[in-house]
Amino acid sequence: MTRKAGRVPGYDLLRVLATLAVILLHSATSQLHAVEVNTSPWRAMIFWDGLMRWSVPAFFLLSGALFLSSDKPLSEILKKNALRIGTAYFFWSFVYAAVSRPEGWKEFLYTWIGGHYHLWFCWAIVGLYLLVPLLRPLARNEKTARYYLLLVFIFASCLPMLTGLVWTVSPRLSDLMQAVLSMMDLAFPLGYAGIFVFGYFLSKGVTPKNEKLLYLLGITGLIFTPVSALVLSAIFEREMTSFYPFLMPNTVFPAAALFVCLKTHVHRGTRLLRILSDASFGAYLVHVLALSVLNRIGFSSLSFSAWISIPLVAAAAAVLSFAAGILLRRIPVVGKYLS
Repeated sequence: MTRKAGRVPGYDLLRVLATLAVILLHSATSQLHAVEVNTSPWRAMIFWDGLMRWSVPAFFLLSGALFLSSDKPLSEILKKNALRIGTAYFFWSFVYAAVSRPEGWKEFLYTWIGGHYHLWFCWAIVGLYLLVPLLRPLARNEKTARYYLLLVFIFASCLPMLTGLVWTVSPRLSDLMQAVLSMMDLAFPLGYAGIFVFGYFLSKGVTPKNEKLLYLLGITGLIFTPVSALVLSAIFEREMTSFYPFLMPNTVFPAAALFVCLKTHVHRGTRLLRILSDASFGAYLVHVLALSVLNRIGFSSLSFSAWISIPLVAAAAAVLSFAAGILLRRIPVVGKYLS
């Protein structure tokens, strides 16, 4: 089936895959507190977690490609997109707060406003919506965009990664490097906003040579992330996930490689793909609740070998979450604000 005007099948597929990856990531880490470091279950959890770290950068790349390519005014973004995200946040945060049963109304209020751990993404994306009028002209000026992305690559990605590498030989020097970066305080202008702009930059297309290089970097990063954690944790006999942050090159490049691959080579969509893509945000919001339900009935990453149980639990949670996302979208009037 040919795609509708303005709809990119590769983006739909990436949105679905990234949502599935997040579900697998959280399936892997939901029982992490219950196992000892460097045991087989712990290694399985860290492996699956590390392998899926590209998922969150993928969401920011997609949002940047869509919102910075569009001429939609800020007022419309706030009324349509930010309102939807905000409404969904406070509704589902209320649900998660109620399920957690905090003691007293003050604790409930703090839990409700603070949100469940996976709902941080809602705040982050709304913050980027507010920056769209500033980022759009920056992204569309190729010279300025290249300079900006260079700064992002150096200060928000490579240097933080370097501090992690240096820590393995000199913790004191690593702390000094981190202190200098903190004093420069470039996290706000160069953080997730950088991935947002990178998404727009990639959406304009890359040369065949750069595409191959990006695939190489993506595969390397995909392997490096979990392997680095497993090796360093074994050496230092403690949990070492220094290269798991979402701005690290080894997490961004796999997302960028998949973004370019799907946009370039996926030209035909299906009705099912569009339905799943539209239900992805709802699935993201619900999936932690689905994992909790599965854990309570005794189906968790510790049910049997974690290497196998984690993807099976993720598959079950994905089915429940996407089904919920589809049903939520069909609720008249309010459904689109809850998913």
